[in-house]
Amino acid sequence: MKAVTKQYAVIGLGRFGMTICRELSEAGAQVLAIDINEDRVKEVSGYVAQAIIANCTIEDTVSELRLNEYDMVMVSIGNDVNASILTTLVLKEAKVKKVWVKANDKFQFKILQKIGADKIIMPERDMGVRVAQRMLDNRVFAFNELGSGMALTEIVVGSKLMGQTLGEVNLCRSDTIKVLGFKRGPDIDPSPSCDQVLEMGDMIIVAGPEKELYQKIRES
Repeated sequence: MKAVTKQYAVIGLGRFGMTICRELSEAGAQVLAIDINEDRVKEVSGYVAQAIIANCTIEDTVSELRLNEYDMVMVSIGNDVNASILTTLVLKEAKVKKVWVKANDKFQFKILQKIGADKIIMPERDMGVRVAQRMLDNRVFAFNELGSGMALTEIVVGSKLMGQTLGEVNLCRSDTIKVLGFKRGPDIDPSPSCDQVLEMGDMIIVAGPEKELYQKIRES
């Protein structure tokens, strides 16, 4: 049976919105790109399923576009904070399934939280956090937020962990942190033993509460 292609709408076609449109489209998703600027709509029309000029702060417009039928709507309006907040409110009142929003500052973040945005993204802050994590501990290959305070990360075994077991580095026998996989060379073990001895270059995939996970990684 053929998988159903997910449908996404992106409102606001600045650099961030354009990048979202391009990445979703290249992954095979159906993307509706929306902006009030005709030039931006023309620019994105070459690689999305549909691109239109529209103002989504207007309830009738959101209704006509049937955005409540989309799997997710991303509000990436740039400098016009009021338009971003109002668009988010209109989308939530229209019962859109999932509304993700780009925020510029903490003030906007708090307002978006209060009106029910499902996910709020602050690109510069989020990138800064990731860079700082990599600077503090280069064993962390990737650190990805999963929502609700949970995260997933890949740890590359260095000289400090070499020779120890998964149990000894506190990444195995835990009620909250779960080892999801272990990779050595081309071989992947989805259920490694706590007695697995670590070698230089091994990769451990773990998930758990974000703060606890990062702290235990720092201590290991």
